[in-house]
Amino acid sequence: MKNSLKKIYHYFFDYDEDKLSIYSQYYYEILAALNSALVHRSYVLVSYQDGTSEIGQIIKRVSAGRFILRLANKKLIKIVDIDTIFRIDFA
Repeated sequence: MKNSLKKIYHYFFDYDEDKLSIYSQYYYEILAALNSALVHRSYVLVSYQDGTSEIGQIIKRVSAGRFILRLANKKLIKIVDIDTIFRIDFA
């Protein structure tokens, strides 16, 4: 698991400026990205408005604006509110 987390981390942060952005996304773009991540079970980098970020998989939709995120270590599960998300990037 540690090796796959390293690969995901390097995918996002290995000096490829095209993959990262400092610009936020619109509400409908975030919602579409979360729905796509839910269907395809792909890893996402969730950046929050307070500057923090997490890598994980979207495993369930709780309500119209809330999703369940299983973090990359597969030990923590967190409810993510769409209003607190700044940006979603796919692995």
